[in-house]
Formats: sequence, structure tokens, C-alpha cells
Amino acid sequence: MTSGSAALAVRPALKWVFVTLLAIFALWALEDRVNQPPEPMVHVWEDSPYSSVSFGRSHVQAMKMVDVGVANAQAAADTYSDQWMMHERLAGQYLMRAALSGSFDDYAGAERALTAAFKVAVPKSGPHMMHAKLDFSMHRLAGAEANLAAMDRYAVRPGTGERAEMAAMRGDIAFYRGQYRDALAFYDQADALVPGTSIFRRAIYAARTGAVDQADALFAREIAEQQPPVPQVRAYLELQRGILDLDRGRLNEAMAHFRDADRIFPGHWLIEEHMAEVLTLQGKTGEAEVRYRDIVRRTGHPEFLDALAAIAEQRGDIVEARRLYAEAWVIWQRRIAQFPQAAYGHAIDHCIAKRDWPCALQLAEKNHAARPFGEAKVILAQALLGNGRAAEARTLIEAVLASPWRTADLHRVAAMIYTATGMPTEAAAQARQARAINPLS
Repeated sequence: MTSGSAALAVRPALKWVFVTLLAIFALWALEDRVNQPPEPMVHVWEDSPYSSVSFGRSHVQAMKMVDVGVANAQAAADTYSDQWMMHERLAGQYLMRAALSGSFDDYAGAERALTAAFKVAVPKSGPHMMHAKLDFSMHRLAGAEANLAAMDRYAVRPGTGERAEMAAMRGDIAFYRGQYRDALAFYDQADALVPGTSIFRRAIYAARTGAVDQADALFAREIAEQQPPVPQVRAYLELQRGILDLDRGRLNEAMAHFRDADRIFPGHWLIEEHMAEVLTLQGKTGEAEVRYRDIVRRTGHPEFLDALAAIAEQRGDIVEARRLYAEAWVIWQRRIAQFPQAAYGHAIDHCIAKRDWPCALQLAEKNHAARPFGEAKVILAQALLGNGRAAEARTLIEAVLASPWRTADLHRVAAMIYTATGMPTEAAAQARQARAINPLS
């Protein structure tokens, strides 16, 4: 490692900026009790301006409801095992639960159900859209693309709504391959078929290409147009608006959005962990640690063990930090074995936090191979620099600078790379651009 790379800062946690499961949630939740065996449990849901009888108004309620849905769908799939749509329904329920739990085991349940569906489906039929959504969620872009291509070969052409979603998903695939112009063209196709299909996607695109105010307006529009106003979806969109502020260093504004999200759909660890991140950045590490420990207790997710380790390291408790990092790494390895492409991008942060640059580079290369978009290139450049390969890092970061991608992380890493390669003027310019986007950079 070079002297310049030795001082590399720990990279901020990757943001959970795109969940294709929201579309699945809307598709299945209204039908999850139609033509199914009797429910093993009966629940009474609280009245709320943000919910209906079909949707829970809190994370706890929604989890209970989707547990019922999984149980009923499993019973139906067992009873009618020769009907691929029963297995597809089960896969959809697992994916809905995955959106709430973040558990790789739920994604694995969806994959098992889809495998069973294709075993009984006749040629030119089957749950290709559902499989495409699973593949995309697991960062398997080629698999998602193949499933969409299979739908093009159906004997009966997919309906307008389905074709719109297919075009939008192709835009998503192009975006994560770094093919930004193609992504926008596919979003145009989707919106031409069904206006508004790509609002959320365009917001993500705008957020990562320097049009943050436009992204916020698009998220606000999506919130206004949500029908019915599903709590989980409304809260997730409010969370995205908070992330925009967090990425600009507007901590108070970000926290306000996160609190709104928590009010709309209380108890979701995904919202709470962003609140803990803000508390950490505000120097309120004691409050953040309490929140992170509660999230770890409820989820067991390794990224929050890493967050606790960073807090312990900051206060000088190296022994505790090492223990927590070791505990997290065991889980990261399990996730990498289960769904490697989906795990690489987040596990890189673990390696960087430990300053294990060979580990970071190995994962960054695999992550970039899976999804070679701007964020993956930036973190690969940082990992190259951490391993003393500054010239390669500079070539890669300059390729990102020549693209539409514009984030504080891009300019922050570019500044470090230019410093390491003896280009102080360029380094200073990049540092200024990073701080212009996020003064905390």
C-alpha cells in the first residue's frame, strides 16, 4: 500500500436506492388471499390514513400478514403442484417478505419456488417476469435479461402494462451496466406504453447524475400518484428523499424525512438504520449505537455489525471492534456463498472498514463485473488505490468523470487518486466539487 492510500477514509455505507420488489408488492398484496386455503391466523389491522385492509400499517403488522401469505401460498403450491402459477404466487410472497426482512433466506425461498414453477410450465410460458425481478434484485443482470427475452417469445404477446414493465426493467439493466443513454431510451419506451411507469427509475437516474432537485421532485410526484397509498411504499419513497439530503450533507433535513417515513410505516429497520447513520454523523454515537444494537438483535444483518464495529473503533475499543468485524465477516461469507452478486457490493464496505485492501479489491472486481455502473467503478478505483495501483485507479476514475455519473463519492475518490499520482491542482478541484455536493465529504 502506498503512503497516499494508507490514509484512505472508510467509504460511506452503500445506499439501498432501488427495490424492484415494490412492484411485486403492489401486484400481489391485493390478491394474496384469493382462492387460497383458509388462513392459519386471523389478524385485525389498525385503521390508518396510510393503509387499507390489504396492507399493514407497520413493519410488525406487514410481517405478520406476509407470513400468512407465505403459509397459504405454500399450501396451495403443495396441493396444486402441477400448476406453475401456484409456485409463482409462492415466489411472490417470498419476495414480498424479503422486501420487509432483507433476508437472503427469503430470496432463496423465492428461487426454490420459481425453480418448481418452471419444472411444470409448458414451453413459452412460466413466471419469467417474477424470475426477472428476482434476478435483478440479486444483481444477476444477464439472468434478468434472459427472462425478459423469453417473454418476447410468448405465443400470446404480453399486455401493455407488462410490456411497459419489461421496457422499464431493460432500462434498469442498462443503467447498472453503465449504459446511461440506453437506460433513458428504455424508460421513454415504458412511459410511452404506460405513462408514469418510470418515475421512480428516473429519480434514481437523476440522483446519480447530478440532478438532485429533479430527483426529489420525481420522488414527491411518485408519492402523490401512489394509489392505493400503501404504507410500505410511501415510507420507502420518503426514505429516498431523506437519502438525497443525506448525500448532500443536510443531516437535519434527512432526519426529518426519515422520521416521516417512520411515522408512515413504523418499525422498519431499513428506516431506522438511516436514522442511526445520521446520528453517527452528528456525533451522537451513543444514540446511534443503541439503535444499531436493536437492529442487529432484530435482523442479524452484517452491515449493522460493521457499523457497531466502526463506533467501537472510534471510541478506541479495538478489541470490541475486531470481535464485531469478525462476527460480521462470518455472515458476509455466508451471503456471498448464497447470492454472490448481491453481496459483493455491500461486503466491500466491510473490507474497507477493516482496511483489508486485498479483500476489498477482490470483491470490487467481482462487483464491477456484475454491475459495471458508476458506483461500482468508483469503489473499484478506490480499492485499486488502496492496493498501490494508483495509475490503474486514475484511468478508471477518469472514465467515470467522462460519464454522466456525478456523486460526492466520485469526486472524493478522484481527489485522493490525483493526490496519490502527483496532481495536486486536479486533486484540489475534485475536492472542491465533492464538498460542493456534500460539505461533509
